Amino acid sequence: MTKNFNVVRYQELVELKENGKISSLDRELLAYIVSIEDQISYNQKEKYFSLIEQYLSRVIAPHEFRLKFSEMENQDSRTAGLILKDFQQLEVFTLTDDLKEFSDLISEISTLCLEYGDVWDDTMEPMSESEFYNLVNNYYLQFQKAFPVLSSKNLAYENLISRSFTILTLSIGLGILLNLMRF
Repeated sequence: MTKNFNVVRYQELVELKENGKISSLDRELLAYIVSIEDQISYNQKEKYFSLIEQYLSRVIAPHEFRLKFSEMENQDSRTAGLILKDFQQLEVFTLTDDLKEFSDLISEISTLCLEYGDVWDDTMEPMSESEFYNLVNNYYLQFQKAFPVLSSKNLAYENLISRSFTILTLSIGLGILLNLMRF
């Protein structure tokens, strides 16, 4: 299930910001911006899942995973920035209902990527590679348990089956309709 983006309210907030009546840190305005960024990432979920699975199966190195993950997020953010400037595109933009759950997973892993190697003072040791791996794995497993459909490895196959079933249903319906019209 999806819902449409509230373009009218977003436009009002942008105008208020441009007139100096609210700051760019206004909560409501930020919520609209974040929802678009989250939806852009959600639209790329297969790529995120693939990257996470490549890392967890040790196909790619940890530093490469962190780099690619950050690059994907940055690209999603740039794409969202472009869309947020195009009110015509926003009018047809939809947000999925399970957006929050997916964005929580991405946020958790993103935070891990940013915190990796950070040491705030001398009393703390940096995160080890195995600790990083275990945390990513745990977040991903929790997500898979809660949303097995979203994290399915066969999304392309499932989409193909769904489209084929829809076409078959329409064909049967059309065949029945044509037979009825003959009589």
